Amino acid sequence: MSVRQSRRGFQMPEIAVVIETGLTRTKPRRRRLVLLAVLGGGLLGAGWRWWEVRRYRRAMAEIQVQIDEGRSSIAVKNLNALLAWKPDSDQAAYLLGNCEKARGRTKEASEAWTRVRPGSPFATRAIQGKMGLEIERGRLADAERLIKNALEDPRADKLGLGRLLGNVFCLEGRVEEAQRLSEASWYRLRDEGGGASAAAMQLVRVHIELQSLTTSVEAIRSALDQAARLAPDDDRVWLGKANLALRIGSLDEAARWLDACLQRRPDDVPVWRARLSWAMATGRVADAREALAHLPADASTPAQVRKLAVWLAARRGDADSERRLLEQLITADPADFAALDRLAELALQRSEPARCAEIRRKKSDIDRLQARYQKLYERSQPTRDAAEMARLAEQLGRWFEAKVFLTIATAVHPDRDDLRRDLARINQPAETIDGAGRTLAEVVAGEVEAAQNSS
Repeated sequence: MSVRQSRRGFQMPEIAVVIETGLTRTKPRRRRLVLLAVLGGGLLGAGWRWWEVRRYRRAMAEIQVQIDEGRSSIAVKNLNALLAWKPDSDQAAYLLGNCEKARGRTKEASEAWTRVRPGSPFATRAIQGKMGLEIERGRLADAERLIKNALEDPRADKLGLGRLLGNVFCLEGRVEEAQRLSEASWYRLRDEGGGASAAAMQLVRVHIELQSLTTSVEAIRSALDQAARLAPDDDRVWLGKANLALRIGSLDEAARWLDACLQRRPDDVPVWRARLSWAMATGRVADAREALAHLPADASTPAQVRKLAVWLAARRGDADSERRLLEQLITADPADFAALDRLAELALQRSEPARCAEIRRKKSDIDRLQARYQKLYERSQPTRDAAEMARLAEQLGRWFEAKVFLTIATAVHPDRDDLRRDLARINQPAETIDGAGRTLAEVVAGEVEAAQNSS
C-alpha cells in the first residue's frame, strides 16, 4: 500500500486519506437531510395545528347553530364530544353550562361552568351563570360568597365580577357598598388607561342610578319574598328584608330581621350598618353607639361622619355644636337638604333671618342644579355633556362623578387647558377621615368633641 509523507514525518496510508475526504464530502449532504427533516416536521406540525383549528372552529360553528335553533340536547351531546377531544376549551364548557341550564339541569350546568378557568374570557360569564342559579334558589348568601371567592383569584376579571357583586348587594339593600364597588372598578379602569372608556361611562351611570335609588320598592319586595320562600334560612335575604323595611319606615319589622341577622353573624359589618340606620331612625342613642363601636371608620366619608356627629349633638341638645357640624356637613355634601333645612331652623332660633334667607336661597340653587344634572343624565350623551356634568357634580358634592366626567371631558377636548387644570385640582387628595384601625364610634366622638371645643 502506498503511503504519503506528512509534514511531521508521520506516514498516513492513502486509504485513510480517502476515508477522511469521503467524510468531509458527505457532511453537507447529511446537514441538508437533517434540515429537511426538521423543516418537514415543523410543516407537518403546523399543518396539523391548522387542521385542528379548522376542525374546532367548524365544530363550534355547528354547535352555535344548534343553540340558536333551540336544539339544546343535540348541542349538549356535541359539546361533550368536543370537550372529550379538547378538555381545556373554556368556550365549550361555558356553552355546555348554558345548554344544560336551558334543559333545566341546573346541577350539570353548574358543573360545566365550574370547568371554565379563571382568567378565561368566559370566566365572568360562567360565574354570572352560577350566581344566577344561586339567586334562583333564593341563596343570596351563597351568591355573594361565590363572587367574593372568585375575586380572590389574581386572574379574575375584577371589573366584571365587581358588577355582579354590586347586583347582589342591591338586592340586599347595601346600596352604599354597591356604589363603592363601582368607584373601585372605575379607579382600576383609570389606572389601566380606560378612565374615559365606554365601560367607565357605564360605571358612572350605575353610580348615579344607585344615588337616586331608581329600583322600585315593589320590585325589590317581590324578589325578596320569592327568595324567602325558596331559602327561608338565608340570612342575606333577612338583611335585604331589614333594609327594605327601613326604607319604607317599617321599623319594628326591620328590628326583627336585624335581630335574626345578628344572631347568625354577630360581628357582620353590613348588619351593624343597617342596625345603625335603625337606631337613628328610632332615636335610640345607646343602640346607635353600640352599632358605631362595631363599624370600622376607614370606609366612611367625611360627610357620613359629620352626619353622624350632627345626629349625636342634636340628641344631646347641643345646638351650638350641631350648628358647627352642620356647616361642615354642607361643605362636604352641599346637596344634603335635611342639613340645610336644619341650619335654616337654627338660624331662625338665633334670630338670624338674613342667614336663614341665605340658606334657603342656597337650597333653591341646589334644587335647580340637581334638576339640570338629572336632565343631562336622562339625555344620555355623556361625551357631549361631560364638561357641564362635571361642573354640576362638583357643585352638588358628587365628587366621584365629577372626577369621572372631568376625565371623559379631557379625553373629548384634549386641547382645553381649563379642563386639565380642573381635573388636576379635583384629583388632589381630598379631605379624609383618619380612621385607620379605629372604630366609627371613636372618630364620631372626636368630631363632636372638636365641635364642642370650637369657639
